[in-house]
Amino acid sequence: MTEKLVPLGGHAVLVLLVQLALLLVVARLGAELAKRLSLPAVIGELAAGVCLGPTILGHYFPGAFEALFPRSAAQYHLLEVVGTLGMALLLLLTGVETDLRLLRNLGRPALVASATGMVAPFALGFGLGMVLPDTYVANPEARVLFALFLATCMAISAMPVIAKILLDLDLTRRNIGLVILSAGVVDDTAGWLVLSLIAGISHGVGGLAQIGVLLRTLGLTVAFLAFVAFALYPATRFLLRMVDRFHTRDGDLVLILVITFLCAAATEWIGIHAVFGAFIAGCMFKLVPLVKADTIHRLESFVFAVLAPIFFGIVGLRVDLWQLPGWGVFGLVLAVACVGKLVGCTAGGVWGGMRFWEALSIAVAMNARGAMGLVAATIGLSLGILNDASFAVIVMMAIVTSFIAPLGLRLTMRMVRMTEEEARRIELDKARGVFDPGKLRVLVPTAGGPNALGAARLAFALARKSASPVAVLFVEEEMSWWDRVRRKLTPTPARMSLDAHLVELKKLGNGAPAPEVKRVNARDVADAIIGEARRNYDLVLMGATQRGVNLGGPILEEVVAGAPCHVAVVRGGAQIAARHLLVPIDGSVASRVAAELAARVAEIGGAELTLAIVTEQRPQVAAYSDETGSGAELVTHAVPEEEINRVSAVFKTWEKKPNVLRVDYDPTHSALLQSADRGPYDLVVIGAENRAIQNRMYFGYDAERLIRDATVPVVVVIPNVARIH
Repeated sequence: MTEKLVPLGGHAVLVLLVQLALLLVVARLGAELAKRLSLPAVIGELAAGVCLGPTILGHYFPGAFEALFPRSAAQYHLLEVVGTLGMALLLLLTGVETDLRLLRNLGRPALVASATGMVAPFALGFGLGMVLPDTYVANPEARVLFALFLATCMAISAMPVIAKILLDLDLTRRNIGLVILSAGVVDDTAGWLVLSLIAGISHGVGGLAQIGVLLRTLGLTVAFLAFVAFALYPATRFLLRMVDRFHTRDGDLVLILVITFLCAAATEWIGIHAVFGAFIAGCMFKLVPLVKADTIHRLESFVFAVLAPIFFGIVGLRVDLWQLPGWGVFGLVLAVACVGKLVGCTAGGVWGGMRFWEALSIAVAMNARGAMGLVAATIGLSLGILNDASFAVIVMMAIVTSFIAPLGLRLTMRMVRMTEEEARRIELDKARGVFDPGKLRVLVPTAGGPNALGAARLAFALARKSASPVAVLFVEEEMSWWDRVRRKLTPTPARMSLDAHLVELKKLGNGAPAPEVKRVNARDVADAIIGEARRNYDLVLMGATQRGVNLGGPILEEVVAGAPCHVAVVRGGAQIAARHLLVPIDGSVASRVAAELAARVAEIGGAELTLAIVTEQRPQVAAYSDETGSGAELVTHAVPEEEINRVSAVFKTWEKKPNVLRVDYDPTHSALLQSADRGPYDLVVIGAENRAIQNRMYFGYDAERLIRDATVPVVVVIPNVARIH
């Protein structure tokens, strides 16, 4: 007979909601305090759980603790479900931050430092686990299993904490930072493989190691990894393309969560704990180019703000420092963990060919156990390998090592010298500007006009070196199914001209990747364009729909006002040569973004670029007149390099610097307009802010005069300030 389901009591739900609210509030306050003290937020979140747990609240206010966290298995399991979900998604994001491609370029120093940095603490930890008192071992008959688990907790490193430390110290571009990240990938991946095998062994009879269980676990783990690499990875790429066509939002986020939960379920069935499957899923998503950064950011916002603090708070709730027989064992475990990691990594780095301070810096960073140590401790407690005393020791070890790492790294990095090659690479990285040529994603909405052809031509020039093709979007007005069938059966001349227009757009690539043409149905054209732009595009490049100051009607105005990225509007027809570009510079952010867009066009297409620097008075420097009219002169020498570099860091890497045109500012006479018309320029790129008035776009008097009266094509760049770093 089927067992009757007992509904969840209202009081249990009430207690759970109060627990979650209390954990979130206290964890947030703890994280804020930790950040103000320049410590990782996880330390404050853990401290919040310790304060709410038996260590503080339960010890000094037992009545309040019993009311808030009653000792009921059913009540505890409700909270544990939320913690397990947080733990799985935290490992998913950890995997997303773990770039396995670094292993291809893993140099000998990183490989040796990582290997010795795991072997040394593992060996010392195993030896310590074999001699610790029985009071720290949950099952003394399975001491070998306990020793293996303790050794793994000492050998593992916390990739998220290490990455955050490197970001805080601005070391991600340094050679030493890349070596640390590479070594962290090896430690994280190897550590979780070993931990998963230990978890599988623990399911043997009485917790004892069984050869059959070990072989089964190992075989299924290898099969799972092979399935992810050779079947799930290509399937995920296909499925992401499919959900990208859905009209409903967040389809890719739902797919990521579904695959993560299924991978976690698979590893739980294997017997190696669900978090390992979530971690492997994250590593796979890191390698899928179709996963959008914006989707990961939204997931991070929820996990890091809500689920992770709850999980760390639950970990703190389980820690009862009064259960420790003494602080001597904790000090011994901490010393063995630090000595093993520091000596192992430093010796391996020096052996691999690094200088002493470089090797020591790697060792200090790798010593942080952070969230990984906490997750491992939680798994050990749930599997019955750890008891309350050993659980508290490992949690405290993870906290203290995470506290030591950033402080020690600040000291050791002062002794690490930067090489010339390293300085050059960092300079190149900074010089990418707003439009990274290798990653630029451009969206070109079109309705078939000639300016749209000019916008597409410019987009292809920008995307020639990009890994992402130009996306051409045509929005059709929604209609009934019968009207759609009738339109396909009896195409109108307008319809056929649009098809010819799309064919012509595809021919404009000229070396760029083939464009991706998207046709969607929508009631509101502007909303459809903005919705598509939210799919992680960097630039919306549109053709003007009207001549003169009013570049476009309501659709263009709504796109400019609501686009989540930068917008550029092209006026001047289909024939944009872009052989000599002119960019007015007035010191604003908008003019800098315009200069960077023009710089990418000139850099990729081999065009000549002139910066028209607007000044209040005629400069007293040697110069050559360009005969473009009063108030403008072309400076061909005596231009300080620093002045050009101040316009944008992009020009720091240019061997042939752009020309400089000094332009006097005069509200009654536009020397800039005369220069644009009479000079050798075939494209003017203007940076402007939309100062909307009277229900239309407005870019300021000088920009409007240039847009209205210039006889050469004009591109108006309207930056999204939120996207500028």
